[in-house]
Amino acid sequence: MGYGDWKNIHARLSEHERSTDHINSLTNWMEAETRLRKKLTIDSSNKKFIEKEKIFWRDVLKRIISVVKTLAGSNLAFRESNEKLDDHNSGNFLSIIRMIADFDPIMEEHLRRIQRKETRCVHYLGHNIQNELILLLAVEIRNKIIEIIKWAKYFSVILDCTPDVSHEEQMSLILRCVDVSKTPITVEEFFIQFLKVVETSGDALFNELKYVLGILELDFNDMRGQSYDNGSNIKGQYKGVSSRVLKEYPRAFYVGS
Repeated sequence: MGYGDWKNIHARLSEHERSTDHINSLTNWMEAETRLRKKLTIDSSNKKFIEKEKIFWRDVLKRIISVVKTLAGSNLAFRESNEKLDDHNSGNFLSIIRMIADFDPIMEEHLRRIQRKETRCVHYLGHNIQNELILLLAVEIRNKIIEIIKWAKYFSVILDCTPDVSHEEQMSLILRCVDVSKTPITVEEFFIQFLKVVETSGDALFNELKYVLGILELDFNDMRGQSYDNGSNIKGQYKGVSSRVLKEYPRAFYVGS
């Protein structure tokens, strides 16, 4: 007689409750419940370790970002001929990292892991992460500048074409506005970016300017001034950028440089 009828169910349940398997299972379940409540499980230990590592790597990145901001803000070179951590000719970036490690336990531990090869794949000290952080910071700064210009509403454009070191023509874009986001209110000029110029005719430069302002989500109708270098294709009387702008946006007055 097993569990096929209700007559023997009470006897079978009592027998099961006294069995070794049931008692062991109940004990394990109660122990697991207690561990879960007190956060003493293996998962909890692993989670604490992961959280500790997350905090450590976040602190490492904060220090690296600070170094990148310092060097970029001072217009200093990041690297020299190599990126070896123990080479004192490896450039400004790694030199500052080593200096921080002399006083800071977080960076000291980070360099220790690298030197003992405990961190094999990612250490965030190479040129790729430097370039990525510079790009991210540049985008964030540009977004802040665009926010200031949009708040001011009206702006002027300053363009200057010049060849770079590779003899390719490029155009610097500078925007001027009345910064009303701070006190006292001031007139500010903001460098936005270099534009690579394939063709230097007035029409091509005008179209490039119009395209970039569209990307920046700035309304060309809010442009109230324009100023350029001495290139005839920039400020020519009939086919220059200034004449093209004035033709479509007559409120964007030309100011000679």
